[in-house]
Amino acid sequence: MHFLTELNCLLDRWFFAAYYLVLVGLFLHFLGNVITNRFADRFFMGHHKKVTREEYILPFPRLMHRIHLAAMAALILTGFFIRYKVLSPYYLNLWKQLHYGFMGVIIANLTARIIYAFTGETKTYRDFAFSKKDILNTPEVIKYYLFLQDDYPHVAKFASLQKLTYNMFWVLLILQAVTGMAILLPEMFLGWINLSLSDSSLFMHIIHVVIMWFFIMATTIHVYMSVTEGYPLLKLMMFKIEPDLSIEEGPVADKIG
Repeated sequence: MHFLTELNCLLDRWFFAAYYLVLVGLFLHFLGNVITNRFADRFFMGHHKKVTREEYILPFPRLMHRIHLAAMAALILTGFFIRYKVLSPYYLNLWKQLHYGFMGVIIANLTARIIYAFTGETKTYRDFAFSKKDILNTPEVIKYYLFLQDDYPHVAKFASLQKLTYNMFWVLLILQAVTGMAILLPEMFLGWINLSLSDSSLFMHIIHVVIMWFFIMATTIHVYMSVTEGYPLLKLMMFKIEPDLSIEEGPVADKIG
């Protein structure tokens, strides 16, 4: 279909422009941190947001987070190499093999994480569940990030906006895997669609690219927020550097390993 071909060509322009706006927005937010003295207060004075025992990230989820981060970076990189034919045709097959190999890593890691969320000792699926207090707390969270109030409205391990993003992640990861397999094996996965095989494959490719760009933008925002808003937990997650507990109340989920 001619429309799908044109849309596929326009996607990169739209999303590169959108990503540029994301970077501009993060830069402006960083300036807000500087102007309001949040940055100096945290990184020069050491007054980071309080860390409670309930926010301790257990050893197994930390390992899965590192695996996920490495695999996502590899998927984005090889995906770009495939889409823009970097060093093609000499390495195109290599990029594809690596891309689908890391897709298998992502699927296995996600499966393990979901199973652990429901069967692990601390039942971490509860950290991602929405409740009435999350809905009521959302306006306060937004005001905090817009610098309209100074105190972070801490009511749970993850704020409502974090829960929304994380829940979208696992749904879109599954959809991304499905579209990826449809692109790899169109005869097996796309025969039921009432389009030609080439048009069906192009349609799946477009969905795949859109989700890819969502992950690129969401991951960029996530990294920025992890550094500026949760630096002590970032050090714990990535480098096993334990934060000083500011609040001793609350159950101890587990020891940090």
